[in-house]
Amino acid sequence: MVSSGLFVNLCIFSFFVSIMIAIRIFLLQRLAHKYKWMSGSYASIVSAILMVYSVTYQQITYDLRFLPLILTVLYFGYRAGAVAGITMAVCSIYLESHWLLTILILIFTFLFSLPLIRYKKQFSLLKQSLLCFFLHFIVHVLLTNYFWNTPIQSPFYSEIEYLVFGILGLGVAVATIEFYRKFYAVAEEAAYAGSDSCKDEEDSFFVRIMKKELEYTKEQLESFINHHMDAVIITDLEGQILRVNEAYEKVYGWKSHEVIGKKYYDIAGAFSKDVHENIKKTVAEKEAINRVEVVRARKDGSLVDLRITISPIFNGKDELVGLSGVCVDISEAKKAKQELDLLHRKLKESELKYRTLFEYANDAIYLLEIGSDHFPARFVEVNEAGCKRFGYTREELLSTPCHGIIPRDSDIVQKTVEEIRNGNLSFTLQSQFTFKSGEIKKLEYSGKLFNIENKKVLLIVSRDRTEYLKTEELLQKSEKLAAVGQLATAIAHEIRNPLTAIKGFMQLLTEKASKEELTYMNIISSEIERIEMITDEFMSVAKPQAVTFQSIDLQLLIQQVILLLQPQATMKNIFIELNSYGEMPFVYCESNQMKQVFINILKNAIEAMPSGGEIKVELRKKDNNHIHIQIIDEGVGISKERIKHLGEPFYSIKEDGIGLGLMICFNIIQQHKGTLSIESEVNKGTSVEICLPLD
Repeated sequence: MVSSGLFVNLCIFSFFVSIMIAIRIFLLQRLAHKYKWMSGSYASIVSAILMVYSVTYQQITYDLRFLPLILTVLYFGYRAGAVAGITMAVCSIYLESHWLLTILILIFTFLFSLPLIRYKKQFSLLKQSLLCFFLHFIVHVLLTNYFWNTPIQSPFYSEIEYLVFGILGLGVAVATIEFYRKFYAVAEEAAYAGSDSCKDEEDSFFVRIMKKELEYTKEQLESFINHHMDAVIITDLEGQILRVNEAYEKVYGWKSHEVIGKKYYDIAGAFSKDVHENIKKTVAEKEAINRVEVVRARKDGSLVDLRITISPIFNGKDELVGLSGVCVDISEAKKAKQELDLLHRKLKESELKYRTLFEYANDAIYLLEIGSDHFPARFVEVNEAGCKRFGYTREELLSTPCHGIIPRDSDIVQKTVEEIRNGNLSFTLQSQFTFKSGEIKKLEYSGKLFNIENKKVLLIVSRDRTEYLKTEELLQKSEKLAAVGQLATAIAHEIRNPLTAIKGFMQLLTEKASKEELTYMNIISSEIERIEMITDEFMSVAKPQAVTFQSIDLQLLIQQVILLLQPQATMKNIFIELNSYGEMPFVYCESNQMKQVFINILKNAIEAMPSGGEIKVELRKKDNNHIHIQIIDEGVGISKERIKHLGEPFYSIKEDGIGLGLMICFNIIQQHKGTLSIESEVNKGTSVEICLPLD
């Protein structure tokens, strides 16, 4: 029963193969570009007819439906085979109950057939078709008997019958097709030969058809070559030029009649060896050389950059008969690429320079995105100095909104927003900001507003001016000291001599004055002494006396100063206490100057305690190289605004002070390479700390 059904399939298959060859003979060549798709559709129709006449034995369907698919893939390629396979699958769904099994066999048969297309030149078409069918047969047996859930497995002899009829069908089909192809090749050669006797007689109908197809093919080839945008050259196996197109004349500068008949490498000049090697390689390997970039010489000797493809030309018998070359002028493209590469390199170098400048700048640099409300929204970029200033990492700054780092109500933000709202594209401002660490810094920052990708961004370059302002303040103090020195010299010169004369005459008048006059004389004398004291202080500033440093007992020196000032302190109900912590080493200093420092500071402490109280003087060894002296009073204190001006000439918080005492103290301590600092709080007292080196 299986044999009879397969025999019917074989007859139908053979009949439709013959019909297809007949159609091909009478098919006009102008429809050749659609021939593959037509073949795929025709194969699917034949497969559907074979399905209709299939035979079912023990729930297994037998027919030769896969033979048209195999032949289509091998003769017309995988695209035509895909058309046939898809149509076969659709027909199977409508015609069979076990359509899923058919589709699976169809898929695997198609996939196993594809590798044979790549190696078709190594095997004859008959061997290819038999090998492909054998692979299909294995897939069919495995899926039917082992991987498909069928109640009854197909018997062995039925599978053998299917194999035999499949081989017979392929043999008949391939033999018929190959006979037609050989016959067509012979007829083509005869048409080209065209004997004289045939020219006078009316050609046979078949020869006329062949000539018509050949003429149409020649016209298409001529049109393709002539109108190709790239240079096309056709040579024989020896490199002799047979044909060039107009684009070749434009690229190389040679006219067609100047090069046809010549060897290609004879006109290549200095590149003849390279051309000769390419021709030999293509002839030997019978494979194309694809898209190789070369340099060639034009007729005038100038050079041109080309991308060439050399392809072998085969005749109907798969014999190599010539070579074709396609040359694409890439001079402009290469020049543009070189310019683009140069531009990219310059941009990269420029970016590297600016990135280095950005990253390693000492000033903090920020790039901020500005929101619609004119407030900074987020950090777009920040350099290392900016990260250190805020105390955050770069990732933290870029991922945190601006208001999470800089409060919107801060002075620095309010000033910036005001400038932006006023339409200022660039500005420079100064402000004070308290950072996360609690450190307060005075900043000077410049802003530049511009657009990037339709977004407003603000470039901020911020500089820490805290140390600069301190230095400027010290410079101002230094200038004041210089002015004081000049003024003191003038005062000492102009006042001291007449003051001495006045003092002498006052002593003479005192001897002859009455009791009432004596009272006035004493007042005048006390004021003259006060003028002398002020003059002496001016002189100590203007012309420092020569000092002699020696090791002294600082604790003993302070005790002497306390004894000197104790009566004045007792009158104001003030007790001065000296505390020494540990054994105090000797200090290398000038005793008179240090005594003046302690007298000035203790006098200031006494005068700051009108209601009495206690003054503590504490000595301690800070480390192996320094000694620390702290003088603490319980006086009225000094406000923070006034503390920063202490030590400036002519600045005093006392009504009768002239502002030179503390200035002299600062100068003396500085000459001794020590430090003097003052801390105070209003109505709680003042603490003066002196740190001196031991050596």
